[in-house]
Amino acid sequence: MSAAMSPLVGLAFVAALALVAGGLWLLNQPGSNRTKAVLMMVAGIVVAFNAWINSLPLPG
Repeated sequence: MSAAMSPLVGLAFVAALALVAGGLWLLNQPGSNRTKAVLMMVAGIVVAFNAWINSLPLPG
């Protein structure tokens, strides 16, 4: 992974954490839309997985 890619992966992990935290917060609100909350959490998991994939070293 190049040095320029490392901050982008970190930002992706922060965005994934924000999506999951926002989904959990929305899920706990009275009268909240559970579908949006679950979709936010799933999107956060997908973003984190993509960041993890991009942080792996390239095969030799």
